[in-house]
Amino acid sequence: MLEVYEPGSMDNVWVYFKSDGPFLSINSGDLLNPNLWENSQSPMKILKVINLEHIIWEKDNIVKHKLMVFTEEIDGTIEARLSRNN
Repeated sequence: MLEVYEPGSMDNVWVYFKSDGPFLSINSGDLLNPNLWENSQSPMKILKVINLEHIIWEKDNIVKHKLMVFTEEIDGTIEARLSRNN
């Protein structure tokens, strides 16, 4: 499971995704475009990943994994998208 939290929040999940397969790598500093997500505020804003947390547990002899993605909202400018030091 992948949970993306509202910008600046460690408590409020904005959107989550479930998958039978693993998600591609997400790293601090990556940009996420939320424009197709429900409750997206502005097409001019994007999310910058500021931190990640993994939770791993076992239930019914099956290992489970949840990735929590914490973000901040930034302007979706060309400069932000092309910068390596977001």
